[in-house]
Amino acid sequence: MGLRKRLRDFRDWCPQPPGRLPTKLKRYSMPIAAAVMATLILSVSFFVFSSSLISSVPIVPLVNVQSSTTPAVLWNYSTGGEVFSSPVVDDGIVYVGSSNGNVCALNATNGAQLWNSSGSYPAVANGVVYVGTGFSVDALNATSGAQLWSNSPLTNNLVDYSPSVVVGEVVYTSTTALAGFLFALNAKTGNELWSKSIGPSEFWSSPAVVNGVVYVGTEEYTLNRNNGVYALNAKNGGQLWNYSSGYSVEASPVVVGGVVYFVTDNGDLYALSAKTGLDIWNSALFGVGDSSPAVVGGVVYVGSEDGNVYALNATSGAKLWNYTTGNGTLSTPAVVGGIVYVGSSDGNIYALDEASGAKLWSYNTIGAVGSPVVVNGILYVGGGESVYALRVSPATSASPKPSSTLPIIIGVIVALLIVAIFALLIFQKKLKTKTISPPNAPHSTSISSVQIHKEKMAGE
Repeated sequence: MGLRKRLRDFRDWCPQPPGRLPTKLKRYSMPIAAAVMATLILSVSFFVFSSSLISSVPIVPLVNVQSSTTPAVLWNYSTGGEVFSSPVVDDGIVYVGSSNGNVCALNATNGAQLWNSSGSYPAVANGVVYVGTGFSVDALNATSGAQLWSNSPLTNNLVDYSPSVVVGEVVYTSTTALAGFLFALNAKTGNELWSKSIGPSEFWSSPAVVNGVVYVGTEEYTLNRNNGVYALNAKNGGQLWNYSSGYSVEASPVVVGGVVYFVTDNGDLYALSAKTGLDIWNSALFGVGDSSPAVVGGVVYVGSEDGNVYALNATSGAKLWNYTTGNGTLSTPAVVGGIVYVGSSDGNIYALDEASGAKLWSYNTIGAVGSPVVVNGILYVGGGESVYALRVSPATSASPKPSSTLPIIIGVIVALLIVAIFALLIFQKKLKTKTISPPNAPHSTSISSVQIHKEKMAGE
């Protein structure tokens, strides 16, 4: 009986043929029609808006991350000297040094030169380029190349053979020529904060600054062969510990997960505790080590002068794989998107599978290839006397995954229809529960609109 009554009430409430609509329902016919029309208008508007919004995003056909084909060359620029520094990319500008003693600033999109200045091994931070120029450290405006300040920390000591490192408002730079000093300079003024000498040695590697500690490799020519890595307090230069490897450390150390990784010039790869300097493990790579290691996902990737690129377990030092190039590999690998990019003295830049070391592709340049850097899907690298820009993977900001608008449109339409239905149900409830009181009656009697409608129909 309950179901039958509900069906009867629904039938009585439903719109009747013309001329027989309930009086109360007629009163709400215009709001109901307006709600339906608003639903249709909003649905169509959303469709037009969402379609135009998504279609306005440029979808650029790019080389797939795991592609085995040669990537597209966007541009190359001849510097006039061998490019020995890794390019630095910041705010749409590529900074690179070469053997002719100049630092060039290039447009990252098309390779056009913006400015050039004396110096080598650029470091960029907060709109300032820091370079070594013979016996001084110079700070240049990153946009114009104009000199901001210059400081000669120690007469007759070269500071242009290793890149400076900028952390916060401090520039850490080192000197060579048999009087190794590490300097900390104020990044804004160039004023010296502190300096540290460790005896008759040269700093050929740039320092690594992590958690308030400066880690730097040394090269000594004394008979005791006290070469290795030093850990210094970043605030005052005080020595925390040093590790003697017996061979020079010319490539910059890398600190990841509380471990210092570095390679000696006899080809040994070391892992030390960053806190104590104690040896965790070391592995012989059988080649002179001028490549800084790259540590990603628990794996150490490093090049060797024996022509190999090695992958080792970062915890144990066990070799996972190696790939042999045509000549010495002095390049520091760049690991991005499951691919290891590394340059070789055979003139090629290689792309290797991160897990297996299998070759995906190689690109030949004119001359030995240095350390690559990958920014927004573009690989920048020096090869011989030129800088190359290669498209190697999708740019995350310019190539979003295309998505269909149909599910969105359907969802919005359904939501709006549900709102309209709820509005109609509210009107129905109001019609059923509204009371009518006879005039001058002492007590009002509740009569539903459906009952009134029935009585009128019976009277007719």
